[in-house]
Amino acid sequence: MGIHFLDALGIVGYQDALKFRVYFLSVAGVLVEENRNSKYCQGCQAVLPIDTRECPYCHCHQLTRGEVMIDRLIHAVLPRRSPTTTCLLFGIVVYFIIISIDILTHPSYGLREVLLSPPGELIYRWGAHMRGEIVWWRLITANFVHFGILHILFNGYALRYVGPYVERSFGSALTFAAFMFLGTGSMLCSNIWGGVSLVAGASGGLMALIGMAAVAAHREKTQLSLQVRDSMLKWAGFTIVFGLIVSFSGTMGIDNIAHVSGFILGGIAGFLLPSQSTTGHTKCWVIRVARSSALVSFICGIVAFCYMGSASASAKYQTECIANIKLKAFQKARNYCELAYKNDKSQTISYHNFIFISLINNDIPKASALCEEGRDRFSGQSPLSFDEMCRSIGK
Repeated sequence: MGIHFLDALGIVGYQDALKFRVYFLSVAGVLVEENRNSKYCQGCQAVLPIDTRECPYCHCHQLTRGEVMIDRLIHAVLPRRSPTTTCLLFGIVVYFIIISIDILTHPSYGLREVLLSPPGELIYRWGAHMRGEIVWWRLITANFVHFGILHILFNGYALRYVGPYVERSFGSALTFAAFMFLGTGSMLCSNIWGGVSLVAGASGGLMALIGMAAVAAHREKTQLSLQVRDSMLKWAGFTIVFGLIVSFSGTMGIDNIAHVSGFILGGIAGFLLPSQSTTGHTKCWVIRVARSSALVSFICGIVAFCYMGSASASAKYQTECIANIKLKAFQKARNYCELAYKNDKSQTISYHNFIFISLINNDIPKASALCEEGRDRFSGQSPLSFDEMCRSIGK
């Protein structure tokens, strides 16, 4: 039931055949299995040989065979409707469940902490970031960490509402890249301009998506889109005002800096990023930039969570290290201190505890080597917590 079949009948022209084909597939719900050696033109949706570099009908430049095959593989794996929104929502919920299980298995905490007030030390261990210390990977992972059930319900609802509209306007790849990069940017702004506190949540990235949706709706300039624009602006305004009121009243901590900066960054991105037609982006360079941005942001996310996993393991070993030192089980403590050091060398405590237990066990050469390595690594910081111990052995 392709266009060429209808053309051969001599009943309708090319454009009418295209409209009929789209209408027929949408109404009847027929799934057409594409020939491996053909593809659709991203400009006019004509069926073309897969190696065609320029459409003979609309003269639009085409993606290569390899790019088409990668595109089909991605679409086969991802959900068909709003793939970015679905995947992000799934990831955020699953991550909340994992953190909740960890809290529940801790002997000092229970269901109340899971739902209402997760302990800060565990939230930090799972990727939240502390204002005042810029750790690049925490600026990414913090977007997926939430403080309790209400926090994730509000953000989940916002993502489910605004995500599909942004995907329809800018495409799924650019939407994912925008959430990751702009969410990270809002966390960075929060870190630079905010007071010292523990920060986490997807609301910075979500406010960025709201800003993008407002601009996209304004650019469409239809009656319906202008209503969407006004709705997004009202939502953003309510979020900001509510956050300010709650923060000043002391009821709860709201990261207003991340909210405002995310919305501004999203608005700028909405003006700069190319919007797509009903059939997707039509220019090859836009498609390639969108996919490259999504790939880079995805890789950055994977690397960030790898760092988080290493730091989380180190935190557990640090706890065991200190506990065994208090119990005077020094050899067992040394093993845990060494594991904590090997898993995360980005914190001075890893060096401090390992140097301390090495001195207790009279391993002076190891303590000396750690002193030299630690001072080299943290050369821009002074004083260091292990300075006094190192001076005691002439290092």
